[in-house]
Amino acid sequence: MKKAMIILLLFLSHKLVAQEGPTAGSALRSLSGVDMITGKVIDVEFKQSKDYTLFHFWSSQSDSSINDFAALLSMVKQYDRKLTVYGFPYETKQQIPAARQMTVKYKLNWSHLLQYKQADRQGAAVIDVLQINMFPTYMLLDKEGMILVRSNVLGDVEVVLKRLE
Repeated sequence: MKKAMIILLLFLSHKLVAQEGPTAGSALRSLSGVDMITGKVIDVEFKQSKDYTLFHFWSSQSDSSINDFAALLSMVKQYDRKLTVYGFPYETKQQIPAARQMTVKYKLNWSHLLQYKQADRQGAAVIDVLQINMFPTYMLLDKEGMILVRSNVLGDVEVVLKRLE
């Protein structure tokens, strides 16, 4: 059954918007970053997370990111027992206060590992390595760090979560 699910997920990943970087079927290692709100270093370890981990790459300057916040929050509440969420805001130094305010305003109450946006786009380690080029981008991973879905559409993540129930 699990093998059939992985094949289905790989098929679905090819139907999604073409993206560079790791896609469904790729495995990620653990990673760490500094939480934008608390300033603490956060170690993301998939085996110690809930059943699934959701990476939410967003920007305070992206209307699409902002427009998805309500639906994202609803989905996170629906799957709270199974889902660990990490935000990855991609911001310049000047945009960080606005991004922090958005996490409060929209009640995005999970860790947000700041991806520091510089003029030459270097310095945002996770965004660079995973080749995130559009915001928002969502990645749903299992406890082994296997990407189950990568998409710019939150509904694609919901479809996979429903099939995994």
